[in-house]
Amino acid sequence: MIIANDVFENLSEELSTIIGALLNDEAVRQPATLADVSEAVLGGVKTTTIPLNRFSSDRIQQLRDEVDALIDEYGDDALAVRFFKPWASAALQRVIDAARDQVGELTLSGVLEATQRGLLADLIAEGEIADDEAQTVVAELQALINQHGTDALAEDFIHEP
Repeated sequence: MIIANDVFENLSEELSTIIGALLNDEAVRQPATLADVSEAVLGGVKTTTIPLNRFSSDRIQQLRDEVDALIDEYGDDALAVRFFKPWASAALQRVIDAARDQVGELTLSGVLEATQRGLLADLIAEGEIADDEAQTVVAELQALINQHGTDALAEDFIHEP
């Protein structure tokens, strides 16, 4: 089954956070699947004879329903990484913020062009970004472009907790 590239846009922040933690958990068999996400959501609830939803909080029930809907649509063996909302690193978020002043519509390609026109060098000179972070920021930006396209809005990758 084909999974749309932007399926994560319909997920709750909380489920995306759970998926991210699962993907970074060395104790979890990788690649993690939606079945693993379901187990993570239900990890704190233990019952075998009484229906699960009698002991679930509303929050856990909502997460369970969200995961169940994904499993119904994509299968429990779908890779969890496909449902994870990618966030820009702190350094790339600083570049995106700085690019807002220089670029009209803030797309990923617009941010990349701004870095190539000297924005990244200016941020390094100002001490906003460390010199050794520059290549990582450009590589991260190019990876986001490869995955989401040149016209994806850069602001969609800024995570403001």
